[in-house]
Amino acid sequence: MKKVSGFIILAAIGLLIGCYKEVSFDVKPAIEFRSLKKEIRIDQFAGSKKDSVILTVKFQDGDGDLGLNEKEKTTAELTNDFNYIIRIFRKKKGVFTEFIPDVPYSGYFPRLKTDGKTGPIEGTLDYSIDFPHPFTPVKDSLKFQVTIKDRAGNISNTTESEVIVLNEF
Repeated sequence: MKKVSGFIILAAIGLLIGCYKEVSFDVKPAIEFRSLKKEIRIDQFAGSKKDSVILTVKFQDGDGDLGLNEKEKTTAELTNDFNYIIRIFRKKKGVFTEFIPDVPYSGYFPRLKTDGKTGPIEGTLDYSIDFPHPFTPVKDSLKFQVTIKDRAGNISNTTESEVIVLNEF
């Protein structure tokens, strides 16, 4: 009886291991839009209202080389070599046109794999952008296009957000 139950356990373990399939993604990052949230806050310096927009994208990367450490970020900042690239489109007269701000809304995200190993990684990235009401048109309709870049320079596909209305109050 012990031999039969031992065999059944080994067979079950073998089936479970046989069903496990290692995840593999392309080394070029892939992203998709997940969500767009808005929180109204008070700017701590100006005392006025601002919309804090949180843009979330899902990502997959085959070698896990996403994000920058502090040294890499400092070097990238010198040349505006962003790893989270944002394009903003503003609706005017019913048509979305690209809005190019004086200061870029693109930025950086930290290393996502800190163990030094390579391999597939997936998850979500949240990116926050503030829009102070004194500098944002009333009922401003925006949408965002996002691209990310890994440390090897591979650029992801571009994903687009839904429309969000800012400065409604």
